[in-house]
Amino acid sequence: MYRISLFLLIINLFILKNTSTANDDITPDSINFLKDQGKIEEAKGLVATWLKQTEDRFGDDAIEVVIPLLMSSELSILYYEYEPAVTTLERAIDIMNLSSGWLYPDYALALNYLAFCKISLGDKFAAFPLLNEAEMIYYKTLTQKHPDYNLCNINRAILNLHLGEFQKSEDFFIKSFQFLEDNRVEIQKSKSISAITTEWLDIQFAHLYIKWYKPEKAYSLLKEAQRNLVKKELEKSPVYSMLLETLALHYFYTNEYKMSYSFHEELFNHRKELYGEEHIATLMASLEIGETLSEIGYLDKALDYFKSTKKQLGKIKEHVNFNARVLLNIADIYIQKGDAETAKDYLEEVNISQTTKRELYFFYLKVQGDIYFTTGDFINAELKLMELVSLVRQEKVFFSKHYSKAIVTLTELFITMGRLQNAIGLCESEVNFLKKRGMDNSAIFLDLRLTLLTAQLYEKLIDNAYTMEQITNIEDTLTRFVNPSHPLFIKTNTLKGNLAINKRQLDSAISFFNKAIEIADKHGVAEMQFQRIQIIDQKGNIYIEKGELSKALDEYRVLKGKFSDESVYFPDFLGRIAYVKALQGNWGEAKELIIRGVDMRLNQYNTQLNFTSEDEKINYIHHTSSIFKYFFSLMSMTEGYQSPLMVEKCYDLQVNYRKYFLEEAIIRKKTIEHLGDYRKKMNFTNYVSNLDRQKSQLATANFFSIKERNDLSIDTYMMTDRINNLEKSLSFVAKSDHDSLKVNEYLSWKDIQRNLKEKEVAVEIIKLNNIDPATNFYVAIAISKECKAPKFIPIGNAKLLENDLFRIYTKETKPKRRYIVHPKNTSKKVSSYKYYWQPIKDGLKELEGKFDRIYLSKDGIYNVINLNVLFNDNTEKYLIEEEDIHLVISTSDIDTKDQLSKFKNNDICLFGNPSFGENVDDFGVREVSEATGTEQEKYTFYLENLPGTETELENTQALFTSRGWNVSTYYQDKATEGNIKNLPSSPTIMHIATHGIYIDELINPILHNPLLKSGLFFTEISTNKDKSVKEIYQSGNDGILTAYEVKGLNLKNTSLLILSACQSGVSNISDGDGISGLQYAFSIAGVESIVMSLWSVDDVATQKLMNEFYEQWFQTKDIDRAFRNAQLKLMKEYKDPYFWGAFVMVH
Repeated sequence: MYRISLFLLIINLFILKNTSTANDDITPDSINFLKDQGKIEEAKGLVATWLKQTEDRFGDDAIEVVIPLLMSSELSILYYEYEPAVTTLERAIDIMNLSSGWLYPDYALALNYLAFCKISLGDKFAAFPLLNEAEMIYYKTLTQKHPDYNLCNINRAILNLHLGEFQKSEDFFIKSFQFLEDNRVEIQKSKSISAITTEWLDIQFAHLYIKWYKPEKAYSLLKEAQRNLVKKELEKSPVYSMLLETLALHYFYTNEYKMSYSFHEELFNHRKELYGEEHIATLMASLEIGETLSEIGYLDKALDYFKSTKKQLGKIKEHVNFNARVLLNIADIYIQKGDAETAKDYLEEVNISQTTKRELYFFYLKVQGDIYFTTGDFINAELKLMELVSLVRQEKVFFSKHYSKAIVTLTELFITMGRLQNAIGLCESEVNFLKKRGMDNSAIFLDLRLTLLTAQLYEKLIDNAYTMEQITNIEDTLTRFVNPSHPLFIKTNTLKGNLAINKRQLDSAISFFNKAIEIADKHGVAEMQFQRIQIIDQKGNIYIEKGELSKALDEYRVLKGKFSDESVYFPDFLGRIAYVKALQGNWGEAKELIIRGVDMRLNQYNTQLNFTSEDEKINYIHHTSSIFKYFFSLMSMTEGYQSPLMVEKCYDLQVNYRKYFLEEAIIRKKTIEHLGDYRKKMNFTNYVSNLDRQKSQLATANFFSIKERNDLSIDTYMMTDRINNLEKSLSFVAKSDHDSLKVNEYLSWKDIQRNLKEKEVAVEIIKLNNIDPATNFYVAIAISKECKAPKFIPIGNAKLLENDLFRIYTKETKPKRRYIVHPKNTSKKVSSYKYYWQPIKDGLKELEGKFDRIYLSKDGIYNVINLNVLFNDNTEKYLIEEEDIHLVISTSDIDTKDQLSKFKNNDICLFGNPSFGENVDDFGVREVSEATGTEQEKYTFYLENLPGTETELENTQALFTSRGWNVSTYYQDKATEGNIKNLPSSPTIMHIATHGIYIDELINPILHNPLLKSGLFFTEISTNKDKSVKEIYQSGNDGILTAYEVKGLNLKNTSLLILSACQSGVSNISDGDGISGLQYAFSIAGVESIVMSLWSVDDVATQKLMNEFYEQWFQTKDIDRAFRNAQLKLMKEYKDPYFWGAFVMVH
């Protein structure tokens, strides 16, 4: 290695002119001669004799002892014994401190040697003061033109190489070459052996260029060094060993793996002859052969080399760094084989705290992350891998293979968790980096490309044909440049199998998966490896689809007993097996397995999400919910919904699943805000404000075009990562007991039942999202005070309710047209009441009969339906006239609902009639020029002014002022997003009258968060036209207050929010967790009850409804009765539900 060559120069530059010993035959020249002939042991014996004779003659602490000590340290360094060298050098320095003082030139020489040892041991920063002191000694004594001074240049070059400061390293190497040229005469006077200097410098310089990805320059220097060494017959010298190692490294980095392996073998044999088979230098060569074999996919051969090295290393105790490197490589092989347990055993042997090389810590984090990923602990996997990514970026490490491999695992993790944009951004960046450095044919580059293809395919950025073409190219490169049977072929065939599934070529898919398994078996890759788990899953799904249930079970049985209860994979596989058992008619076992899987997943949510942001938690839960689909699939079967135990579990699942979103988010927000309030009180930086500002900037940039983001140099991945990290750290430092999802104990239907009164019923409407979307089904489960078990009520097919019947409902709620001649309608009238409510009504009759109050939690399509406007053709009444329905986000909230008659203050805040500029006739969501590319595609909004809303609010203002309330008004230019974010306090009532928005499909979103789809418009949407994109972004106020930003508002004392805005109640109907709209966001912000609209509202009717509602509230002190009475009164004036039924109240 390059370390050896430095000291060859040192020895030859430092010729002792006045060496006086007891034996005149022992000189540096005689020692150097033995060393260059590869007779290291003889050279060390000679130095030991010399040292002993000098100590006997002059005393142990005499200045004369320094010279043989320096010579001894040189040989120790050549022998890779850095710790003994340090001990020897420290003794020499102690002697000089006592006798000659620090200005003695040998002191500088010892400091240079010591600096080199520190660099080699990984303690780079310890080298700085040593070199500074050595340079000062030369400056004050021998001058900076003395031959020995060049050691400072050389050490500076090597130090900067290790620090990744390649330009500085090159400058110092060039300076050292120039020094040799400029001081040739002085060097000759010092009797240096000619030509040695240029050879080791060539090798050192080449090492820099290898790391710097300048292979042509490296190769030229190495061939020159090789020619000179052969010419001088120094093939047995340590410097030739260093040349072989550097050549092997050069070919490795240029992806010429066969040549690299060949030179590594030659190196191993050279060192075995030079140092002996058990010497550390030989073991290093053995380890490097193993690392090369591992890289090119010969896992078993690599493991043999690693284990052999470990066995030999057991006899050498002091090499902590090297021992850690060996153990980490063994653990890494077992991870590649899918054996996380064995990998974990080896990892536990690594004493990482005692190591001194940063690259080893990177390796350690990478292996840790891979183990967590393999065992299905995605949270800890991401923590460890992101720590590695952050450290490498922070420390500006030029290249680390452990970083690149961590990116692969992180990308696969993000794909699994549905964070496809993060996956693509992260992977694409590393692919471009490696490509720029000529690593197109490297195994890690090809792995990254395959992983990137997978993410792009899932995100539908590429099609099947393009993906297959790229896979073929990758396989060709693997065959020609790496290894024709590399384990990456497992990945290529898995991806090809997935493509075949996309094309419905199921037999071809099975064929590809079997080929992947064949390759995996060849390499000893176990079933727990990530790709193999995917293959088992996909093959099982194919067999289920083909009706070959026994074959599906055979696939799943392969993993029996291999998962722990903490594994993210385990509940899903229990669900799959339960599903197959149910299809086979084995319902006893099916129920047991599915309930076990559901309970396991819920328990994982409580224990595995300790250190995540809220967005990450939501994403995690969404993409680990397959077990619930299997449960709902079983519930849709006759045997499922006829089972009381399954019905109870279904109800419990719904209330607990929602609890994990809303209740946890509220507790988290309170915890973080408490920390912010404390820091504000102490006049410290309020990090919570910074978090809110970053979220506002993200929401603002989300409506920019890609070009606008690029113009502002917005790194969307880093933006989301920064927000998540800050939120995680704030949650963690707040030391909340609720940082995990342990927000409450497990809720059961009996807990809800205890909160009910006589003649009250709780109803959970549930969309059963099944494995086969065509069979998705809506049901209701009801509980009364006296019932012995929950009542299961089938409602209807989801596709029918969400499409055809919803169109009928929409038609029923539109204002009726006036006809002079009524058109004849021969089609049979279909009533939405019959399908959306009648099944629930019938089910409630079976439960107990007539109820005075119905607490109802909606799901799916019911979120965009006002049940009160459904018309019963038999009674000729609307549902509001027949039933007293109280909407709640979850029936678990019943115990917290009150009549809102006691307030924390008498403040009401009114926002309305924002200034949208000139009136226009239409209201659009998107405008894209035909000439505009996708990078410039963005939103353009056309908004009418709303003068009627100001009238509405002025009436409210007058009413509340007359009642002694404190009224704050924000109309027109004051109705800004900035003002609503910066309210001085939380009012009891907030009334917002403006335009609302819901965007079903976002354009190039930064974050796939449903809360970015809903929002409210404010004045900035028009006034920002005069501002630059940069100004808008920095302010974070673009005039669209998204639900994503609403979460951060301070509304902790707000009992009631009125959203008099079109579409403010509209949200995504597919997720089933109730977190996709403004009502969820305002609930987190602190609002207790929300009144919002489901369609564009008539201004006059809205004014009348709100005025009547407030009057009723003052009279009755009962908010629910007041709202119902107001709608009933307005119904008398406007029979059409379009006018009185747009608003709903949710607690």
